[in-house]
Amino acid sequence: EAEKRDHRKLATELDLLSFPTELGGGLAVWHPKGAIVRKLMEDYSRQRHQDGDYQFVFTPHLANAKLFETSGHLEWYKDGMYPPMEMDNGVYYPKPMNCPMHCLIFRSRQRSYRELPLRLFELGNVYRYERAGTLHGLLRIRGFTQDDSHIYCTEDQLQDEIGSLLDFVISVLRAFGFDDFQFFLSTKDPEKYVGSDEIWEKATTALRVALERHGLEYGVKEGDAAFYGPKIDINVKDAIGRSWQLSTIQCDFNLPDRFELEYVAPDGSRQRPIMLHRALFGSVERFFGVLVEHYAGAFPTWMAPVQARVLPVAS
Repeated sequence: EAEKRDHRKLATELDLLSFPTELGGGLAVWHPKGAIVRKLMEDYSRQRHQDGDYQFVFTPHLANAKLFETSGHLEWYKDGMYPPMEMDNGVYYPKPMNCPMHCLIFRSRQRSYRELPLRLFELGNVYRYERAGTLHGLLRIRGFTQDDSHIYCTEDQLQDEIGSLLDFVISVLRAFGFDDFQFFLSTKDPEKYVGSDEIWEKATTALRVALERHGLEYGVKEGDAAFYGPKIDINVKDAIGRSWQLSTIQCDFNLPDRFELEYVAPDGSRQRPIMLHRALFGSVERFFGVLVEHYAGAFPTWMAPVQARVLPVAS
C-alpha cells in the first residue's frame, strides 16, 4: 500500500512535478497541476495567518557570513549550509534559516511593549546541504519553502503564546485532513547548545507546561533540540498509520541575546524579548509530499488541481 502511495510515483502519474536530472539532486520543478495545489495550500495558510494577527515579511535568499556568525549558525550548523560565495569583498551564504533575518526586522527600530507579541510570518525559501544519500523526493530536499513564523513576546506573554500556537497548529493540520497527532518535547543536546543552563531550563519548562495545560500526552526526545532552544515536535499519522514529523514550536531565549534585541517596558527600562520559532507545514514541499501519500493523490475537492471539466457528449 505504501508503494502505491509513493508521492514520487504519483507526482509523475498525475503530472504534478518532476525532478529533472539537469537540476541536480534534491531539486524539483512544479508543473501547472502541482502548482495549483501548492497555491491553494499557501493561500489557505496566508489567510489563517492574516486572521491570526500575523504580519507578513519577505527576506533575501543570501546573506553576508557575518549574519550567520552572529546567529551561531556558522559555528553550529555549517555542515548543513551550502559553500560560501565570495563577492564584493565579502563572503555570502544561501540562507539555511529565516530567523536571523527576522531578528534584523525586529531590531530595525525601537520597539515598545505595546507592540508585543509581534508575530512575523514568511513563506521563505531556504537552502540546506543534505547529503546525496539522504535525499528522498519532496520529503528531504535541498531547496524548500518554510511557512516560518517568529513571535517576539514578553515573559508574561510566553505561556499564552505557546498555548495559542498549539491551538493554531492543530486547527490547520485538521483542516488538511489530519486528526491523529503525536507530541514530543525535544531537550538540550549537552554537546551542542548556546546559552546558559538556566535559560534552557526556563524554555523547556515553558514548553512542558503548555503541553500539560492542553492535556496533551507527549514523549521526550533527549538531546534532540536545535542548538538555540528546546522545541515541541508535532507528528501526524496518515491514512495508513504512518507517522510524519511536520510542525515545530521552539522557545528561544538565545537569539534575542545574540542580536541584542530590546523593547521598552512600561517602566521605561529596556528588556529582552523571548522568541518563539514556529514552522507549521515544516516545509511546503514536504507537507505536499505527505498530503499526496495521505490521500493517494485523490485530494479533497477544495485542493483538487482540476476543479471541473466539461465533457462533450456525442449526439
